[in-house]
Amino acid sequence: MIKYGILSTASIVERFVKGIRESHEGEVYAIASRSLDKAMIHAGRLGIKKYYGSYEELFEDEQVDIIYIPTVNGLHYRDCKNALLHHKHVIVEKPFVLKKDEAEELFALAKKNHCFLMEGQKAVFLPTTKKVKELIENDVIGQVQYIEFKAGFPGRFTYDHWMYDLKMGGGALYGSATYTIEYLQYLFDHPQIKISGTYLPCPTGSDEICNFQLILNDKILVSSTIAMNVGLKNEAVFYGKKGYIVVPNYWKSNQFNIHFHHQGEKHFSFPYNSEFVYEINHVHDCVNKGLLQSPIMNQEKTIQTIQLVDELYQNWK
Repeated sequence: MIKYGILSTASIVERFVKGIRESHEGEVYAIASRSLDKAMIHAGRLGIKKYYGSYEELFEDEQVDIIYIPTVNGLHYRDCKNALLHHKHVIVEKPFVLKKDEAEELFALAKKNHCFLMEGQKAVFLPTTKKVKELIENDVIGQVQYIEFKAGFPGRFTYDHWMYDLKMGGGALYGSATYTIEYLQYLFDHPQIKISGTYLPCPTGSDEICNFQLILNDKILVSSTIAMNVGLKNEAVFYGKKGYIVVPNYWKSNQFNIHFHHQGEKHFSFPYNSEFVYEINHVHDCVNKGLLQSPIMNQEKTIQTIQLVDELYQNWK
């Protein structure tokens, strides 16, 4: 069994733990927090036997094979580097890090220490996403010419939360742009991407709502809106010459519909218990094969995403 150490008690942890337990070879071995009491409480609630009151103790546990990092976005670089220096395999929750040079350093360190390293991007491993890719490649809806992504998460955070602090990796773009960009990288086999966009700042100065446009391979236009202040329809729509595909909750989708022009529609369903299990099983396959990177969610895709997001933020400044 591949033993996991969970670095942090963030809200996403419960769902990731569920995915590990649903996977073929994963064992939730330990969890760490900056507070021993907090670690103990979460360990008890999640049924994890071992817990630590510091991250360093988890890094030093020789029984831990792989560390999952869902800490504050702006701390991913620090926490990932420490895990790699302790020769642990690592999954870093999206966004991987905030700067290109940080990512390059981490992938180089992983290679030096013979550690597997991957950005956690569950969306590209979902059966739904795989099926959408297959349908597009088989020309089922004809040539795709326009794609629209919408994601709104109102009321989750107050202005004093780190998600409204750009220096800590807060803001709508840092928070969710990876879903749009990396979904498209997978569907269209790492296309050339041009980016532009606009945003509205909130009182903290961060982007509370943003819209960005992408051009893929100079022939597909994409519009993506991400909001922290209003609810949106939360879907991706792929428009082709023969019809269009609607994927609800594209970052965790388990179903979608194809609408054909004048020919009705078709429904696809892919039920799951945990949306993380597909990503986790892929990681296990990579680790068992001795790979240091995923062939699907690799360094090239991660760095391209970081560059595109950073380009927009620099333009907005």
